[in-house]
Amino acid sequence: MAYDYAFVHLKFTIPLAAVLTALAYPFLNRTCVYKISILVCIAVLSTIPWDSYLIRTNVWTYPPDAIIGPRLYDIPAEEVFFFVIQTYITSLIYVLFQKPLLHVEYLGRDVQRRVRRTKWLVQGVLGLAVGTGALCVSFGAKYTYIGLILLWAAPFLLISWTFGGIFILRLPSWSIALPVFLPTVCLWMVDELALGNGTWAIQPGTKLGICLWGSLDIEEAVFFLATNALIVVGLAAFDYGLAILEAFPALFPRVPECFSPMLLIRAFMVPGKEYDMARLMGIRDAARRLRHKSRSFHIASSAFHGRLRIDLMLLYSFCRMADDLIDNAETTSDQGKWLEKLQRFLDLSCDDRKKSPKDPKVQKYIQEQFPRPTWSALSLLPTEKLPRQPLNQLLEGFQTDVDADRDKELEFPIKDENALDRYSACVASTVGELCMCLIFSHVEQTRGYQISKSEKSRLHKAAWTMGIALQCVNIARDIQVDAEMGRVYIPTTWLKEEGLAPRDVLEHPQGPAIQRLRTRLLDKAFGLYREARPTMDHIPKEARAPMIAAVESYMEIGRVIRERKDYTVKSAGAGGIATAARLARAGLQVTVLEKNEHTGGRCSTLRHGAYRFDQGPSLLLLPRLFREAFHDLDTSLEAEGVDLLRCPGGANYDVWFPDGDRFRQSADLALTKAQIERLEGPQGFERYLAWMAEAHRHYELSQEHVLHRNFTSVLDLLRVRFLAAALRLHPFESIWRRAGRYFATEKLRRVFTFATMYMGMSPFDAPATYSLLQYAEQAEGVWYPRGGFHEVLRALAGVGQRLGARYRLGCPVARILTDGGGGDGSGGEAEAARGVVLESGEVLRADVVVVNADLVYAYSNLFPATAETEPYARSLRARRASCSSLSFYWSLSEKVPELSTHNIFLADEYRGSFDAIFRHRSLPAEPSFYVNVPSRVDPTAAPERGDAVIALVPVGHLRGSRGRFEEDGEGQEGLPADEEEEEWAKLVDRAREAVLSVVRERTGCRPLGDLIQHEMVNTPLTWQDKFNLDKGAILGLSHDFFNVLAFRPRTRAKGLKNAYFVGASTHPGTGVPIVLAGAKITAEQVLEDLGVEIPWREKELCEQDRVVVQDGSTHRLDKVQDLLWTVEDVVIVLGGLLVSGFVLAYLVPSGHDTLLVSGGVLLTACTLAYLLSSESRFGGDW
Repeated sequence: MAYDYAFVHLKFTIPLAAVLTALAYPFLNRTCVYKISILVCIAVLSTIPWDSYLIRTNVWTYPPDAIIGPRLYDIPAEEVFFFVIQTYITSLIYVLFQKPLLHVEYLGRDVQRRVRRTKWLVQGVLGLAVGTGALCVSFGAKYTYIGLILLWAAPFLLISWTFGGIFILRLPSWSIALPVFLPTVCLWMVDELALGNGTWAIQPGTKLGICLWGSLDIEEAVFFLATNALIVVGLAAFDYGLAILEAFPALFPRVPECFSPMLLIRAFMVPGKEYDMARLMGIRDAARRLRHKSRSFHIASSAFHGRLRIDLMLLYSFCRMADDLIDNAETTSDQGKWLEKLQRFLDLSCDDRKKSPKDPKVQKYIQEQFPRPTWSALSLLPTEKLPRQPLNQLLEGFQTDVDADRDKELEFPIKDENALDRYSACVASTVGELCMCLIFSHVEQTRGYQISKSEKSRLHKAAWTMGIALQCVNIARDIQVDAEMGRVYIPTTWLKEEGLAPRDVLEHPQGPAIQRLRTRLLDKAFGLYREARPTMDHIPKEARAPMIAAVESYMEIGRVIRERKDYTVKSAGAGGIATAARLARAGLQVTVLEKNEHTGGRCSTLRHGAYRFDQGPSLLLLPRLFREAFHDLDTSLEAEGVDLLRCPGGANYDVWFPDGDRFRQSADLALTKAQIERLEGPQGFERYLAWMAEAHRHYELSQEHVLHRNFTSVLDLLRVRFLAAALRLHPFESIWRRAGRYFATEKLRRVFTFATMYMGMSPFDAPATYSLLQYAEQAEGVWYPRGGFHEVLRALAGVGQRLGARYRLGCPVARILTDGGGGDGSGGEAEAARGVVLESGEVLRADVVVVNADLVYAYSNLFPATAETEPYARSLRARRASCSSLSFYWSLSEKVPELSTHNIFLADEYRGSFDAIFRHRSLPAEPSFYVNVPSRVDPTAAPERGDAVIALVPVGHLRGSRGRFEEDGEGQEGLPADEEEEEWAKLVDRAREAVLSVVRERTGCRPLGDLIQHEMVNTPLTWQDKFNLDKGAILGLSHDFFNVLAFRPRTRAKGLKNAYFVGASTHPGTGVPIVLAGAKITAEQVLEDLGVEIPWREKELCEQDRVVVQDGSTHRLDKVQDLLWTVEDVVIVLGGLLVSGFVLAYLVPSGHDTLLVSGGVLLTACTLAYLLSSESRFGGDW
């Protein structure tokens, strides 16, 4: 077809360029356009001779009717346009990925040895590529095209890499890799279509004849990869020089937006020893402070550019630093002293602009009066561009904060709306005015013209008004946070109108009246915003879009808060309580609905007189996850009255074998050693230590890659770092088989594998990953909360209530309310969850519904029947579920000293007992079971002379599910849900007799049956009826490979918007600590979807969970190790060269083909040898 080449541009390249232009336009400035223009010119000028040679030598050919006609040095006009459009497309992608980065942060004087070696290696590889290209060209024939590509592209890459290699290696790897690979893949697809259609062709005999896919020749793939790498490396080298120009005003006082290339070359030539490292470190400190303390401005600042961006960051850093100095002071007297010191600092550095913070006298004052972490923020404040008055008023605003702290026992300083305006103007409007001063200064310096006084006055007034608006949004957002600090910024007159006093806000910052006042603050904010916003369109063009983006991003917070209504958490189990508390911590209005008359779900308490029993979990593992849940809510287990007890003598549990032998799993390593060596000799303990080392790896990798990450798609499994970690988790090998690699005796294999029952799985099916449980028991201990396990959830629910969450008990939910047509069971499409309908008929509307009920039950009973939810519900019921249990709760009249706190009795037919539970879904003829005596560790669980005993006998789950799609379970294995009461009584009797007889035989204790004063029993039917557990499976869905990670039901509901899950059957899995980690994942997903800031995201770990990160530069051993790595790299590279040399020498006589192959082997060996031997190749993301 005529004009095929032009149609390629019209169909593919031009639309792509148009889309990218629209995306990048808000971030483009004159310097960006200048940079892209220079690169386009270089690309066209450097490619024309090369491409002309290809066409004149018939390497490249075009059908006569495929091109329009005009040519430049034999190159069709369409081809010349391709040079331009490719460079433009790749440059825009690069700009989009680089915009969030502050390139000045990646400058430095010192270069790490590994970075320097990597730069040299890449230079060597590029030099080798040049030689290989020359060799290929000399051979001619089918090596011609690949040789010409290498001979043309590699020298340019080498030059660019020489200038910018160090800088590129310091940048995040994704910021370079993605701009190279994304356009490369796009152009590969375009090229493959064009080659297939015959739009252009490579002359046969000049190419290798290898296709990457379809019609895409390997030479073309290399060409586009090389050219896009050229573009990106060239742009990065340009940004390297630009970063030097922007970072050091002392070296380059004035940098125009369109500077000469010679100025860029001068920047490249500046030696590192001339860098002002104090300024560089100060800029890095400012960026770090904003990332942690002012994330909204940090994100918005990326829209600015050049020195204006740096100065704005330094200004905001000073404001944050000063605010933190005052807020973190221990007493109001200390706060006053900091204010005086800051005032004195301004007096010294802003004295008619004759001095600056870098003046020796000012520097001496800073170092004598302020802590070291604040020095850079003070020293780099650009006072020469800032007026004094707004800075003084800023300190007046801080004085109001001090007054709020000092006077909170008497009265609060924000008495009326005028006081609110004055305070907002001092702490926010002043910052807006200072920002405008910086903008005016930079525009006048870079553009060389003066802005009129009237225009400045108009913009200053608008900034002042907008500052008050933004501060009102800030106050509305942080009512609860301020209350926790003892501060109230809502006008006292407003509070009186609602019948409140400031004390009421401090004690109950989330009530309905507070919500009305929050709305009033936002109404005021948006009124002022509408007044000032039109004037912002007159801000100088260089800063207009970034300033508007910064303001709009903050006002969006106000819009989200104003639109916020109510959020319902269905079920007050562990996950529901934790999620509700987290959402309330973020400022949402949360209502928790619970079917039963108690919170905690299965983690509840049964009582008989003075006897207390844990209905569900009875031992606390992974205390770190419990501490994290409370720490993220600004409290702790200890502060909430939770006292964790450890078993007497450090004995975690006793394992009783059929022959009467007992193994005490203990934190006492000497005791463990003696027991293992008794069974397997001295080498047995060494193998145990190796087992624990692997279990530790499983634990750490699971913490990093599973328990704190969401898996919203199967594609999440393809993350490079996760894939590397997944292989080390041994997910495809059962824990029983894995234990066989370490332990020779079956007894020890049983001891170290039965813990999979915590996850409701057989050790013969559970992945080896779960050896992490053994490590957790040994390293973190087995604990028990004084007063019972429910005390933890009682405390967590109390925190949630304190934060504003409301609990309604005895309120079973009938169904989830939707705004679509699928709520009536008609199979229509349900659009979104809009609340719930209680069984009483009451309707509660909400914007978001978080379901903590059993996930399979919820899809079959609470969700609307739609074309998407109904098939999914059926598929869930077909998935493998965990086991159920027969649980006995016995009140004993006397103590049984033979039993410790936790006791495991293992069946003689170990595998057979598990098969009976998990394959035949029944009660084993000889069951393994668990006996817990809580009164052994916590005497309050039973009277002084008695014992509270819990016996848990795992059994198969019920046959069939209940609900809208209820089935009788015919043809399925499992305990019959519709069995006669007499049959269930027989099953319970058989289990009870098995427990009583085995305990007596193995421990030698008195018959427990003679001591039982009272008995309570939970059967699979109890679990199903009382807690809505599908099939009575006490731990939800199983944890086999296709029921974990991205294969496990997602935290965001399928087929229904605004609905989420938390609990045992969603990610990350079952068990109270795991569910608490899942509550964090779900809460963060809800907040991210709502656009609400996550308050605990930047929070440090609680003190006892922090680890020391070793600094390799300060440790002699690490320096030796680094030297050994260097030697290793050299040996491997030389080995690769030697092997390739032998191959080359051996195969040369057979012809040129083998010579080329050997050259390729040589090049590949050199590159891969280094990359595979280096753990820090191109940055942590790789």
